Amino acid sequence: MSVRRVHFVGSFPAESTDAAMQAMLDGAGARLLTLPTGETRRYEFYIQPIIEELVSQGALEVKKIGTWRSSRDRTIHRPARGAELTGDMMRLGYLDEATEALPIFERVRAAHGLPELALQIGMPTDFTMTFIAMGASGVRTHRRAFSDATSRDIAAVHEIAGDDVVVQLEATAEMVLMAQAQPLQQPINAALGLGKGIAALATNAPAGTRFGVHMCLGSMRNKARTTMRDARPFVDLANSVVQHWPSGRQLEYIHGPFAAGDIPPSTKPEFYAPLAGLSLDVGTRFFAGLVHESPSLTQQIETLRMIEKALGRPVDGVATACGLGRRPRPTADALVARSYTLAATQ
Repeated sequence: MSVRRVHFVGSFPAESTDAAMQAMLDGAGARLLTLPTGETRRYEFYIQPIIEELVSQGALEVKKIGTWRSSRDRTIHRPARGAELTGDMMRLGYLDEATEALPIFERVRAAHGLPELALQIGMPTDFTMTFIAMGASGVRTHRRAFSDATSRDIAAVHEIAGDDVVVQLEATAEMVLMAQAQPLQQPINAALGLGKGIAALATNAPAGTRFGVHMCLGSMRNKARTTMRDARPFVDLANSVVQHWPSGRQLEYIHGPFAAGDIPPSTKPEFYAPLAGLSLDVGTRFFAGLVHESPSLTQQIETLRMIEKALGRPVDGVATACGLGRRPRPTADALVARSYTLAATQ
């Protein structure tokens, strides 16, 4: 059997980028293909700090105040009064994150003797950023600005890091909509162009840019926005992304969420049966987001076997369903260790 990898989605509860990277490397070592920054300036609240920074920059203003206690009760924004929202107005922060992380990454990669390891920079898709910041009406009228800003940062990160970086596109709103629409997820995908839109960010990127795609059900305060009845919405969205993916931009992996925040992954084989229809191109790995703190290790091993039986082959790697930033540090460390143990299971 090929070696299963460990994949970390992005965020990690540490006091610095250096500490986050060291913790993930110490826990998973040679089973890692990419190493996230830990997103230590935004890990606990994911997109909220980015949106609040856009308000500080004068690009957005508050339209409806929310508490951010859940994704449903978030603050909704609009363009700043008197301004036409454009990508040039927005600094999303990804280039700054990559610039800070790159020398740290190069040092810890060399110290661990992993020359093939790549730096991973997580970027929510333009659809997800617009939907969370401005609601459904904002997607219709202002998505282009977020698309332009995201594409600009992808190109800038690629320019400073080249083949040493993998951009992880994070499709939260797309995955949530697909799950909520089930069993009508295919018409929703077609009507809104969800998979096509994810792939479009790669189309607009410089040739040679390396990508991964993380699909997520949300994890604000470690609570998912929704759940899936079975894995069909993930399979349909993943297949749509692959169908529209451009040439010259490597899709290194697709990650699927099988847990949902504090809800552990299903223990029913029928939940995973749709994985038989997952159709990835050669060279695109599948990372299964099943690692969770609630089940026992024995139960998690059995779930992994269910997934692989449905898939018809071993998974390429294991992961949690979302980043570890919404977990207490001891829990995050335990999930790092569990990920490694599950990856090594025969």
